[in-house]
Amino acid sequence: MGFDNFTMGEFMGRLKKRLANEQGTFIVTANPEIVMYAREHPDYQQLVDEADFVTADGIGVVKGAQMLGTPLKERVTGYDLMENLLQLAADDGYRVFFIGAKPGIAEKAAAKAQARFTGLQIVGTHDGYFPLGDAGVTRALVAAKPDIVFAAMGYPRQEQFISGMRRHLPDALFMGVGGSFDVLSGTVKRAPQVFQKAHLEWFYRLLKEPTRAKRMLVLPRYLNAVRREAKKR
Repeated sequence: MGFDNFTMGEFMGRLKKRLANEQGTFIVTANPEIVMYAREHPDYQQLVDEADFVTADGIGVVKGAQMLGTPLKERVTGYDLMENLLQLAADDGYRVFFIGAKPGIAEKAAAKAQARFTGLQIVGTHDGYFPLGDAGVTRALVAAKPDIVFAAMGYPRQEQFISGMRRHLPDALFMGVGGSFDVLSGTVKRAPQVFQKAHLEWFYRLLKEPTRAKRMLVLPRYLNAVRREAKKR
């Protein structure tokens, strides 16, 4: 999987220009779980290949790039990128739609965002409990005329949803944000700064949610895959 090697500031510069030019955009924020899933599911890899930008959302991705001799300038987390886009939307008058998460979460996240980012226009919210391709959801999104759509459904569903919706809103910026609405709404607490700075957010989440232990097993598999690739090179 190829990653765009930009700092957060460089990403935002490009996204600001694309929004101003009404240039449709699809952003994937990929961590090691997503990388491994794409390796094992060619149909999902094809969706990722459709994206205009793929960010390194995970310190494992940054470390893996170093091991391969293709270092990335910095880690660009999906949550931080979402917050920067919300600020841009508030400043420049872009219309935002939140879709995904459990019932009620998107609305709470929208309310928190509007309280935090003065002037932010959130033109619609919807939970993530609907069949992909649902005509009613499509109509609601098209009628809302959003400039930015954040989809919080987890992979691969959010990328599948975005791929299907882009033709209905060709000028919009779409971004999959995983569990970000849970954090933005206050339902789930983000890791404290000390964990963020040490790149141990994954460990904090594991402490809070021990049931994630099985998912964490993907990390050693990812590192082994990187090592094998490094040897080939």
